[in-house]
Amino acid sequence: MPLMPEFELSALADELYEASEDDDFRLAELMRELPKETGDALCTSNLTNALQAFIYAFGYEPKIDISDLLLLQPSTSLLRGIVIEKVELAELVFGYDKEKKMFLIGVFDGEKMCAAFSGDKAYEAAKKWAKENCG
Repeated sequence: MPLMPEFELSALADELYEASEDDDFRLAELMRELPKETGDALCTSNLTNALQAFIYAFGYEPKIDISDLLLLQPSTSLLRGIVIEKVELAELVFGYDKEKKMFLIGVFDGEKMCAAFSGDKAYEAAKKWAKENCG
């Protein structure tokens, strides 16, 4: 299935924002009802922010300092990754892997991505891995 043209994606985003009444959790629910390719396209575009993408990808809102950081970032930033926290000598990075077509939390040691985690517990798994391996 080809990606939607930008104007169609924009119109869809407008519909979803209206239907969700600006509730980020409801917006994430509505995006999860779309084909994955469309939801992912919305969450890696300028039509959403990185906090909305996090909620879409992982199903919950992160702690307040991470929420505040992500709220100010467009979702397009996920294509290169957003550092969300420092743990030991590593950085936790929220991003989107275009090849695997998945959102992830990676552990970056300053030179390379050492590990990456996806799914509902990605943040917790990445943080635990960094504490155990990057001290």
